[in-house]
Amino acid sequence: MKKAILKAGVLCLKIAYAPMRLCSVKNRIAFLSRQSASPSLDIRKLTEYLAEHHPEIDVKVLVRRLDESAAGALRYGGHMLRQMHALATSKVVVVDGYNIAACLLDHKPQTKVLQMWHALAAIKKFGYQTLDKPAGHSSTVAEIMQMHRRYDHVLCPSEETGRAFCKGMNLDESQLVYMGLPRIDEILRKDTEFAQDIRKEYGIGPERKIALYVPTFRKGEKVRVSEFAEALDREAFALVVRLHPVYEQDGEIPDGVINGGKYSSYDWLKVCDAVITDYSALGVEAALTGKPVYFYLYDYEEYKEQVGLNVDPMEEMGQAAAADATALSQMMKEEYDFEALERFRDKYISVDTDDCTERLGEYLVSLMK
Repeated sequence: MKKAILKAGVLCLKIAYAPMRLCSVKNRIAFLSRQSASPSLDIRKLTEYLAEHHPEIDVKVLVRRLDESAAGALRYGGHMLRQMHALATSKVVVVDGYNIAACLLDHKPQTKVLQMWHALAAIKKFGYQTLDKPAGHSSTVAEIMQMHRRYDHVLCPSEETGRAFCKGMNLDESQLVYMGLPRIDEILRKDTEFAQDIRKEYGIGPERKIALYVPTFRKGEKVRVSEFAEALDREAFALVVRLHPVYEQDGEIPDGVINGGKYSSYDWLKVCDAVITDYSALGVEAALTGKPVYFYLYDYEEYKEQVGLNVDPMEEMGQAAAADATALSQMMKEEYDFEALERFRDKYISVDTDDCTERLGEYLVSLMK
């Protein structure tokens, strides 16, 4: 039954798209996303760059998170029609994850679709790597919905990451474009005044370091924050927890721990002294700052079995990775191996990290020609 419903839905979309294909293609770049309810940092920086340096280009941004309720699905249906029209009338379409319209519908020859994946790495397996697993989709649904099809180009920051992207999105290596995302500019931008203001706002004295804990999203379960919070030396560290936006944060964060939801993870990277994560790509992104990065892998064996890893932090960063909260807390008191962190960073981000927004902005403009 589900298979028949999906096929009928796909047919309806293609029928609705047919008259849209008759519309003329404009001098337009469209950004389509369902990663969040508001434009991502990458999209914001690119649209700002294009508005300043290429005002002759029409830039359209269409973002909406899919709400699984009936009303949410109906709203997303209307939003998808707008995305389809943008797809039919734009020279360049940029997506940052699987997008139904971009993957299902046949593009005009003059339209280029660029996948700007929403992370700089693929630590955990995804897409085609997790088909028919508890953490993934069924192979039947992937085929009907044409998962990760019809991309002209896919951005990635290193050959190692490119290999993971090829497996996860079933790509040919020729589709890869080695280039950094605009978020790199923001990660590398220092802001001492902002850091001082945050310390004042949360009453964190200069004698305490700030430890930022950013766990990945775990489908169908809550993150276990309390164990690490109890093990950490709270006299030496103020603990900030920045949960994935999908989580409802009420009740997730223990007393005495700072809820970092007011600011983005990239804001907190400017403030913190150490980063703790698990299977999140932020572990690779945070390595750009040169600050200590630790991996709290409390469900390591289970996660490897149920989801799978492209990057194994326990093997590659063993001196800063542990399944036990107490062991990790002890590691944070010891001397950090910064050479290992540099090797880790360079393996997964090997592209030029200067002026990533400008480089990508100009690349999008070149695709229009």
